[in-house]
Amino acid sequence: MTTRLRMTQVAGMNLHYVFFPLMHFLDSMVQLGIENIELWGGLPHIYVEDAGLADIRCIAKSIEDHELRLICYTPEQCTYPVNIAAAEDDVRRRSLRYFLRNLDVAAELGAGRMLITSGRGYLTQAATEAWQRSRESLAALAEEAQRLGIELVLEPLQPKESNLVIDIPTLLRMINDVSAPNMTCCLDTIPMVVAGESIDQYFSRVGDGLVHIHFNDGNPTGHLACGDGTLPMRDYLDQIGRHGYQGFLTLEIANAGDFLRPDDATSRAVEKVRSFLA
Repeated sequence: MTTRLRMTQVAGMNLHYVFFPLMHFLDSMVQLGIENIELWGGLPHIYVEDAGLADIRCIAKSIEDHELRLICYTPEQCTYPVNIAAAEDDVRRRSLRYFLRNLDVAAELGAGRMLITSGRGYLTQAATEAWQRSRESLAALAEEAQRLGIELVLEPLQPKESNLVIDIPTLLRMINDVSAPNMTCCLDTIPMVVAGESIDQYFSRVGDGLVHIHFNDGNPTGHLACGDGTLPMRDYLDQIGRHGYQGFLTLEIANAGDFLRPDDATSRAVEKVRSFLA
């Protein structure tokens, strides 16, 4: 089923606004005509270790006042010392508490989805051990997320970030092993390319479980603004549309070179996507 994708499916993200206050990001989304946001949970915007209930409710009110829709909450989990598959019991327990608290944040914000990754194991140890630790952690998080009415969206990482869920086969294996009705999948174009996979393969193999997309350009890696890299982003949009995708596409810009001028990077990405969809 072919569906024409719409700009109303595009979401902005605050990941590259780390040198600016959250209100600046929200103002920018309105100015750029973006209706949806995926909220990155990290300093200085909203970090679970520091944010109290009043802070979280203030952020929720600000999002509402800007007439923006929060489509996903994504706590920081790649650069901070959290690892749900850690071999060290204290690290794993602390990491699990971190994500459980973030589920409470997601619920308070009114986010129906929270993004999660698998963690990682030591390369000097059998991956089967880290896999089991990750599976147990994800199962516990999925159970709490279900209680809170939250969909837990699992995203593959690049091999330089994890040795567990890094491609379609490992993504499907983990989804099957956890076997939680509220666990779904995210496609990120960068890990997809690194794994040598395609948009069509994600839709044909993951099917209805694919509910979220991080739409990033790269060379081939980098999480760049759409149009700043060498990936065939227009073709990706055509392929996504051919599969009748009804979900959101987040512009997850994580290039440090854009941290000083995040509005420019977001504007470039938005205009490029808009031109592709015109």
